[in-house]
Amino acid sequence: MFCLSKRSNGIFYIFYDSTSGKRTCISTKTKYKAEAIKFLSEFKDEVKKRNESKIDSILLNDFISEFTNYSNTIHTFKTGKAYNQSLNFLFNYFGNILISAISNSQMIKYFENRINESSIYQARKDLICFSSSFNYAIKQKYMINNPCEGIKRFKIPEKQPLFFSESEFQTLLRFIDKEIIKDMVIISAHTGLRQMELLTLRWSQIDFKEKVLILDNQFSITKSKRVRAIPLNLSALQIFTKLEINSRNNTDANNLIFSQNGHIINPGFIGRSFKGYVLKAGLNPKLHWHSLRHTCASWLIQKGVPIFNIQHILGHADIKTTAIYSHIRNEDLSEALGRISNNN
Repeated sequence: MFCLSKRSNGIFYIFYDSTSGKRTCISTKTKYKAEAIKFLSEFKDEVKKRNESKIDSILLNDFISEFTNYSNTIHTFKTGKAYNQSLNFLFNYFGNILISAISNSQMIKYFENRINESSIYQARKDLICFSSSFNYAIKQKYMINNPCEGIKRFKIPEKQPLFFSESEFQTLLRFIDKEIIKDMVIISAHTGLRQMELLTLRWSQIDFKEKVLILDNQFSITKSKRVRAIPLNLSALQIFTKLEINSRNNTDANNLIFSQNGHIINPGFIGRSFKGYVLKAGLNPKLHWHSLRHTCASWLIQKGVPIFNIQHILGHADIKTTAIYSHIRNEDLSEALGRISNNN
């Protein structure tokens, strides 16, 4: 039996008997009766499908815990953290309800709220995470349909990536007083490695003979999950050679190149330290660790390196991602337009 009732806060709630016979309720998230009735109709249909399909009931909090454990086995640390953050926002919005009770209309309202309360960037990130999480739930027979199905990814305004000019980069290095961080900064700018790719780097991934760095998903999963080899230029090779010489007695193939007491350095500590050096150097405060990756791509574009080569170095799955850097080489466009300037 279902009962629609308005509480003192003006929100309509649905009261119903769960499969265990316990009286419970769920918020419709609306103060308008027409919307609440529509929600009730969808909720009834969902409960009917759930009963007919004999899906396993699981509360949102329990699902988040299960999916987090699963995510840790297939995603990078950073991606797993993003999934967990998005799912926690979902929990804060809905409360500890059965995930099979989440409908498409509810998700639309969630994203409207997310855009208004946070940003379209966060809403887009949440949509990507939820679509994948709910697909997992369907495979586990916790849900019948994906409530994010049919919701198009939000278009975000294009913005140019921030990067260091060569003179700014040299200025930054002068202000970094910790050698290990300076080494990491130079490696990042000259290889385009993502932060976790750098922090989980092992000696077995460096081939000094061939002068190449290999990301093979053995110790850390790359974002694209693709194996890639990055040639080491002189600047990067000099740093790795120096580190290898200084740690010759501790360069077991499985050892981390950059570590803190043998463990992976906290990425938050690196990010905060880096931001402090940027501010001390009087540079753009919006520059952050990931700007080093943008810097690598931007310098390559400026040197005339083909965009498909840059795509491989950075490990972008889609050339469109790499294409955001192509604006940097504006002299090519100026030269092209200059060819027709004398025709009139």
